[in-house]
Amino acid sequence: MFRARRYRVLLVFAAIFVLALVHFAGSREQSSASWRASPPADRRPGASAPNPPTVPEQAAPQSPASPPSAHDYNPEPFSTEESKNIPPDVAVEGPPSTSAESPQPSEEPATEKDGDNRKTTGLGAPVKGQGKLGVETPAATWTRPHWQKLPELFPIRSEDMIQLPSGQPRPIPKLQADFKDETSANKMTRLERLSEIKEVFERAWTGYKTSAMGHDEIKPLRGGFRDPFNGWGATLVDSLDTLWLMDLKEEFSIAVDYVKTIDFTTTSKRNETPLFETVIRYLGGLISAYDVSGHKYDVLLAKAVELAEILMGAFDTPNRMPSLMYKWTPSHLTRPHHADKKAILAELGSLSVEFTRLAQLTKENKYYDAIARITNELEKLQDQTQYPGLWPVKLDASGCRKNANANANANINANTKELTKARLEQEYARDRLPVTTTSAHSSKPHPTKPAPTDAKSYQDYFKPRDARSLHEDAQLAEYPGAVAQGPGSAALSAPEAQCTGGLDTATIDKEKYSLGALADSTYEYLPKEYMLLGGLNDQYRSMYEKAMNTIRQHLVFQPMIKGGWDVRFLSTAIIPKNKPGPTVMEYKGDHLSCFLGGMVGIGAKIFGLEGDMDLAKQLTDGCVWAYQSTKSGIMPEEFSLVPCKKGQPCEWDESTYHTALDPDMLERFAKAQERKEQKEKEEAAAAMQAEAEVADLKKKKTLLGKRERGNWHVIGLEDEATPKKPEPEQPPEEEEEKVPSHEEYVATRISNERLPPGVTKLINRKYLLRPEAIESVFIMYRLTGDESWRKKGWEMFQAVSKYTRTEFANSAIDDVTVTTPEMLDEMQSFWLAETLKYFYLLFSDPTVVSLDDYVLNTEAHPLRRPN
Repeated sequence: MFRARRYRVLLVFAAIFVLALVHFAGSREQSSASWRASPPADRRPGASAPNPPTVPEQAAPQSPASPPSAHDYNPEPFSTEESKNIPPDVAVEGPPSTSAESPQPSEEPATEKDGDNRKTTGLGAPVKGQGKLGVETPAATWTRPHWQKLPELFPIRSEDMIQLPSGQPRPIPKLQADFKDETSANKMTRLERLSEIKEVFERAWTGYKTSAMGHDEIKPLRGGFRDPFNGWGATLVDSLDTLWLMDLKEEFSIAVDYVKTIDFTTTSKRNETPLFETVIRYLGGLISAYDVSGHKYDVLLAKAVELAEILMGAFDTPNRMPSLMYKWTPSHLTRPHHADKKAILAELGSLSVEFTRLAQLTKENKYYDAIARITNELEKLQDQTQYPGLWPVKLDASGCRKNANANANANINANTKELTKARLEQEYARDRLPVTTTSAHSSKPHPTKPAPTDAKSYQDYFKPRDARSLHEDAQLAEYPGAVAQGPGSAALSAPEAQCTGGLDTATIDKEKYSLGALADSTYEYLPKEYMLLGGLNDQYRSMYEKAMNTIRQHLVFQPMIKGGWDVRFLSTAIIPKNKPGPTVMEYKGDHLSCFLGGMVGIGAKIFGLEGDMDLAKQLTDGCVWAYQSTKSGIMPEEFSLVPCKKGQPCEWDESTYHTALDPDMLERFAKAQERKEQKEKEEAAAAMQAEAEVADLKKKKTLLGKRERGNWHVIGLEDEATPKKPEPEQPPEEEEEKVPSHEEYVATRISNERLPPGVTKLINRKYLLRPEAIESVFIMYRLTGDESWRKKGWEMFQAVSKYTRTEFANSAIDDVTVTTPEMLDEMQSFWLAETLKYFYLLFSDPTVVSLDDYVLNTEAHPLRRPN
């Protein structure tokens, strides 16, 4: 009885314990759910509000089997590597998502207040955050650093400011041809083609607007977006003037409303801004939209000025040469910086037309002063290079010079030491931002540098933060107009403050001279800046003419191709710098260089350079030939050619072409013969060794015996009763190496590599939606009025449209030599800003964006020329 009662009591206690466990687990689950929060929505910068809007529940992720939808995409979160590179100015609460298994929900349109009205942004609502191993974590609050206006460290005195040229513009020869009246049939055909081009643009724009509005680029295969240009909406700003020119005024108005919300004082992911790309895409896009819309939208100019004020900080260096990767965060702005030791020529020399036009619109000389100083330095260096008239593709813009008395920089007086130490202590404290995490997993604190301990370590504390560090023996040099003042003046003893020299060639083993990648738009801007200034600065004319003299003499070549084409390309010269050696000439064609035909044609007309119009046609036809030479009808990114000798007839020669395809034929045969002889020697040596071993074995067996009663008994070589050992199997004879003949080798290369006649190597088979070829075709049509250019351009458009079309827009492709290329899921903003704009302008009435009224920047943004 007692025992039964005891068991019942135990059962009651067990039941209570189980109920308590269930209740505890439920409360834990509810508590866990209560702290699950979403990371902040990927809003447009600058549109934050104290209380985030309420967002409806996210829809379930789409099944993998379902086709991609414009509304179903995954924004790119911070990768593991990106999270390592979060700037020290940024406080991060909670780790970024690293779960590969957790599906990313679609981003639904969020609403954002704009004045008194609320509108759908389409930029995405909050989504649930996933921690490591799929564990949900609280919301990650990322406080993005914002640019702040600070006094310059190296300002220019007002009396030393280079003034924007003023006065009545000089007469500049007319660029556009006198066009004949078109027939009704020709007009109908032209308008049909114009409509088809516009339809391709509208389709791509709609895909971007639906899937990536406010972000830099759409992913054209599956929807979604990329933000390679600071996340300010590169495609949005780049497309403004195209929307206006295509008479899509309602879409233009929507885009302008989005422009109002862009916050240029912060970025989506990075703590540095690519100066060149930002100027040509964003600044050029805003100013151009303001110009082509007749100055009706003041917000466009206001946003351009807002951006320019930020970018001007890149010029705040001792020699006023810009830092091309501009570090804009407040902690960087208080420290002296210098320009790049290996600055890319195109990035350094392609800022002029945008800042000049802004100076004309705002009457602010500081914008012109910034680029005029670069021009002055380029002009000084132009005659001092190994190819006088041209600049190498990389320059030393730092202004730092070696000096035997470098140790003098260490002799800083006590007051300066104390001031420097005080300022850096403040900066050090600012950079040591706490990093808190509420992850379920333990995490190490954000790594920080050890605190400086003495004056020298305070000076050196920030140096490693700048990837473009100074020479240790940089010297002090005088620079007229630069004033050392502002909050960082106490630190002017730092080496950054001593770099006040001009441009120089970079400290590298070999210098490359080219008008392709890394150099192109610096030369392109010389005649364009001349026109934009109304011919009031002969500096640009002189620099252009010097460059063209060297280009004609050293770089222009005629390739040997089939079909009777009279075309030209530009070679690349590679010259050893620090040790003697021959100049290497590379004879290539590349899509980036296709702008040259248009540039040379414009220069020929405005500067009266006889013969250059023929060269312009030959250069443009070279790119047209490259389009027509592939299976897809699209030009590859880069390829090698066979040059003809200058001054001699350039006719197709099969033997010469085959020799170029098999340049190492004799060496190939010689190596094959060496391998054959070596193999024969090895086989002969092995046979001799085997014979010697057999002879030795026979000798041993013959002499072996046993002594019997004092006499030797000779043992025979073999005993009949002894079983014979099986002979080892002989390895199968190797087939004799077959060396392909010269003809077989060439035929195999042509077939396997799908080489067009005249091309010896396809270095890069991709097509990235580039505009340079159609740019020159458009300009040549406007300069000559020759209708054949429209025919060539239409064939190019049909091929490009056919092979790049995706469900949402258009994509770069991996191989133009096949009819089924793979899509690369990339559509850079220049597809809408340049490529389709040039196709559209080719078939527009010639008065639309007349070359006598506008200068087009290197991103095809029309900037109004002064009357």
